[in-house]
Amino acid sequence: MNEADVLAALGQEATGDVFAALATGPRAIDCPQLGTGRMVFPRYREVRLLLRDPRFICSPTASGMLTGVPEDIRELIAPVSTWILYADPPLHSQLRAVMAKAFTARRVAALEESITRDAVALVRAFGDAGGGDVVTDLADQLPLRTISTLMGIDASVRAILKAWSDDVVLLTEPQLSAEQQQRLAAAWQGLSRYFAELIDLRRRSPADDIVSALVHADADGVRLTNEELIANCIALLVGGHETTGSLLSALVLAAFEHGAAPDQVLGDDTYASGFVEEVLRLYGPSKMTARTAACDADVYGVQVRAGTRLVLMQSTANRDPEAFDNPNTFSPHRRPNPHVGFGFGAHACFGAALARIQACAFLRAFVDKMDHYELDHTQVDWKDSQVLRTAAHVPVYVTSSARGIG
Repeated sequence: MNEADVLAALGQEATGDVFAALATGPRAIDCPQLGTGRMVFPRYREVRLLLRDPRFICSPTASGMLTGVPEDIRELIAPVSTWILYADPPLHSQLRAVMAKAFTARRVAALEESITRDAVALVRAFGDAGGGDVVTDLADQLPLRTISTLMGIDASVRAILKAWSDDVVLLTEPQLSAEQQQRLAAAWQGLSRYFAELIDLRRRSPADDIVSALVHADADGVRLTNEELIANCIALLVGGHETTGSLLSALVLAAFEHGAAPDQVLGDDTYASGFVEEVLRLYGPSKMTARTAACDADVYGVQVRAGTRLVLMQSTANRDPEAFDNPNTFSPHRRPNPHVGFGFGAHACFGAALARIQACAFLRAFVDKMDHYELDHTQVDWKDSQVLRTAAHVPVYVTSSARGIG
């Protein structure tokens, strides 16, 4: 296993075989092509340690993204360094405490009924139309509706916010063309203006939504600054639909590949949730995440110098035979299933519970009608990203004998 294998695993056409090979390979691999001083960790034991150990920090990831764009764009998107995803203590602790007061379990659980209704309605409309692209017609729509409801975003602006959000995600990629940089800048400006106005409105007239809760929440007397509020509203919008949409597309592909049985998915909550967890483990949206060593450190015998940029391969760690029996077998009955698809430790995905609710509701709604669908495997396409495993096109059509099934 060498740098070429890592680059293949991060590529657009990466397959399970590529991930599985790295999951049994070296503990660490130097990868200068990913940037000077990069070290890749593809195995579960090391990835889990690096995710939870405070010696390995996140903020240099944001700094690295900012240095990769021209100065005018760098100044514009500088608040990305206050995203909870890239913040380290004490800022991360403050952000997480405020977010926890706004993003309560009660608030998330209260959405489950409406999420189920939305999932059923979307699948019904998809069937009535004869099918189409699962990505644009289904997988993108449910999380966009959900996060918009949670944040108090009006339906009339969802489409433009979604387009801007898609362009903001470009900042996570190692290299951007001049055209992508301009799209990123325009999208950041658009989202910043929108959320600045919404925050001002919620400051004057609070509503029962996350933005109002963030504006008025404090933790031990600490409130988010206006810049932090705007930046983390952008982060919530991006995180709230981008990775969840990728997960929903992956659920559809897995349902066809592994023959999801309607009686099990619909009749057994444990089976349905286990199906979702296996998709997160084997086909999860996050290929990798990053950390930087804040000091010289020993990682299970691998010596890491301070300042080294570390690439943590979630997609391969989740297939490590040291952590999972029969790791390349899809098993909804797998217990326990300690995958790192949603990260681990202090920076574990803040919206994991909401994503799981949406995934289970969507899986049930889709599988209930799946006998009437067929997947065109030859036309499945993937977005070109080293960071996210995201389908660009998943064509599914209602079979000719089942028209009008909605």
